[in-house]
Amino acid sequence: MRNLLILLALTGLGFTSCTTPKIAEERPPKGEKAATEKIIGLLKERLEKDYPAPARTKRDAHPKQHGLVKAEFIIEPDIPSQLKVGIFREAKTYESWIRYSNLSPGNPDLKKDSRGMAIKVMGVAGKKMLPGLEDALTQDFVFMSTQVFVTKDVKGFGNLLGSINRSKLNAALHFLTHPRLVGLFLKVQIQIPNLLGVEWGSTTPYLLGDGMAVKYAVLPRTPTTESIPDKKDNVADDYLRERLVANLAEEDVYLDFYVQLQKDPRTMPIEDPRKLWKPEESPFIKVATIKVLKQTFDTPEQQLYGDNLSFSPWHALPVHRPLGGVNRGRRAIYMTMSAFRHDRNQEKMAEPASWADFRE
Repeated sequence: MRNLLILLALTGLGFTSCTTPKIAEERPPKGEKAATEKIIGLLKERLEKDYPAPARTKRDAHPKQHGLVKAEFIIEPDIPSQLKVGIFREAKTYESWIRYSNLSPGNPDLKKDSRGMAIKVMGVAGKKMLPGLEDALTQDFVFMSTQVFVTKDVKGFGNLLGSINRSKLNAALHFLTHPRLVGLFLKVQIQIPNLLGVEWGSTTPYLLGDGMAVKYAVLPRTPTTESIPDKKDNVADDYLRERLVANLAEEDVYLDFYVQLQKDPRTMPIEDPRKLWKPEESPFIKVATIKVLKQTFDTPEQQLYGDNLSFSPWHALPVHRPLGGVNRGRRAIYMTMSAFRHDRNQEKMAEPASWADFRE
């Protein structure tokens, strides 16, 4: 993909005039609300089982935190005028936090898994969408180590989660009767040598302004040199954190933040995030640079601070509203589960205004 992006940029395709066809209308299916409520119930059930009191309750998804790191989110000055919307409206540098994680709670890093990168940009003015956080000066972007999601909608995800909660046998039967799910699940479960070398995708689409739909991507500017460790080397279970610590002790690291415009609602659907939006059909367009700062971050205090933070794709300006059924489900799921986790831990949810809000 990286080579394709370079080729498109060299040929000028990445910054052509942005054709912005009207986005496909969202079509919530029947039973979506009930499916969302089912997922919330299943997640609560699982957390209560996995973290009985007085154990500290972790996230229902991406609980294994590699690190919370400081980064600058730098809006490019020369992006196409059609994309100068919301947070991308003007060239500006924002203080940010980035949280890196594994989807599964206790697996060693060498095991195949889905990885996560969540960005909290600070100093973002304007009313936000989440109730209770309307006046917060933050905006979130949520990424996975894939460009596609494993289910079409929340109903499909709820059925998958329900089978996993019941037993390994039920989960196996569910996969056997859903062959496409098996293929997608295996595709998103990967090994990685270094978190700073991952190609991150939003997997789901978002509004941009009044008439555009986009997906987001974050790609490494410079490929990392490490390879995946060999099992025989007795590598540490947390080698991804160890490598992140070593890399950021030496230098700043630069990542590129892209948007990808929906060009054709049939081949780039809003309501089915299993479908890859092909870059040859709609090239990625760079809108920001992420500068992950040289730093020391691996302290118990900073780990706990990152663990307490909440991230949601819905914590954003309305011009960046999440689109599609999976995102509609995420709104209630993320809000409810964050409140549930903080309540069980007797901790207060709070949004940072700047790096200065964290004090060791």
